[in-house]
Amino acid sequence: METSPDTSVGIAGLKFKNPIVVASSECAANFRLLKNWTNRKIGAIVTKTFTSPAEFRIRVRPYQFPLNKFGKAYRQGGCLYSLAAPHVEDSETVKIQVAQMAEHCRASSVILIASFFEDPQNDDLWIRQAKSFERAGADMLELNFSSPSAAKVFSQSFDSAGHIISQVKKNTSIPIGLKLSPTLEPLELFIQACADAGLDFVTAHNAPSGIVVDVENEVPFGAPALGGYVMGRVFLPYSLGRIVRIRKIVDIPIIGVGGIYEAQDALQYILCGCPLIGIGSALYFKGPRILDEIHNGITDWMQQKGYGTLSEFQGKAFTHIKDAASLKSREKHPYTTPPDCPYIPIIDDELCNRCGICETTCIYNVFSVDKNKSMVLVHEDKCWSCGFCVGICPAGAIELRDRKSKQKLIWNNQGLAQSF
Repeated sequence: METSPDTSVGIAGLKFKNPIVVASSECAANFRLLKNWTNRKIGAIVTKTFTSPAEFRIRVRPYQFPLNKFGKAYRQGGCLYSLAAPHVEDSETVKIQVAQMAEHCRASSVILIASFFEDPQNDDLWIRQAKSFERAGADMLELNFSSPSAAKVFSQSFDSAGHIISQVKKNTSIPIGLKLSPTLEPLELFIQACADAGLDFVTAHNAPSGIVVDVENEVPFGAPALGGYVMGRVFLPYSLGRIVRIRKIVDIPIIGVGGIYEAQDALQYILCGCPLIGIGSALYFKGPRILDEIHNGITDWMQQKGYGTLSEFQGKAFTHIKDAASLKSREKHPYTTPPDCPYIPIIDDELCNRCGICETTCIYNVFSVDKNKSMVLVHEDKCWSCGFCVGICPAGAIELRDRKSKQKLIWNNQGLAQSF
């Protein structure tokens, strides 16, 4: 009988049953909502962000606006415009809720991470709230530095962020992390300051702000204000890119969040070194079953690859990632122009269905469909070796090969291009 892969993960002295985390959202705003997730294949739940100032807890209604009406890309990508502020209930009610959540999570062997933010100028309030969540039974704390009001202050003063982290660390005994804004820069300097303050983990990233316009009605869609614009799967490359930047300078566990809608998305984060991955907007569009589907997809992939544990491949792709400058310094043909560019497209006539997409999309006019001869002509002397045609061909009929030999494969839409 084949043994199922071990997907357990250990970070900051805690063991997670598997790498899947229910990311901070209304999905875990209170005990009743949290119970929807603990019977699923998850390792942890992050609460909705809590805060004490009443002005930060005001919730306009309505506040959740799926962007499905704007077309297939939005619909399939899981895009959402949201004005969901921190949880609306007061601190005393929240403490009772977190205690109930913690007890339930312990019984389910699920790690509970309490997320909160306070006035960046008030250290005592951060400390008091952190201690209250620890007493309530939270296993970890996520300091939400990505809230717009907090992020504005922290972007102007990295010292204040580091100071809050160090003060919370001194006054609590559970792991402390921060939730990162996707727009905070300079990223490397900020993360280094937080790491020096004793940070235990990073959650990257929160959703960026944005707005959508309903063109037919000529007004902002949903609400007339900038809100959390959840871009769905298209956010993944951006979030992952910033995670790579973080990992280049500090060795801190990262909960990768953003654009995870299937196992392949989650595996990208793990292969770039994230021990945990957070599922957020997909829960709204797909429901609880998405958690089991992603976990099952990960284990299926591990079995196909022959992996017994996550540690065997965690960070494997990260080791291949270079900076763009190093790629330029090694380029063998940096200044060539047609007709001397090094690689050309080769079409497999058996796979090609003469759809003409290559002809339509190539800005260099390399392709032309000869309908009389039922073939695609390739004008090699116009080619810049860009590779776009390889990925855009719906039949997978185009490969980029060496111009001289025409046999040496350079790019076939799989893995790394051979030139790198």
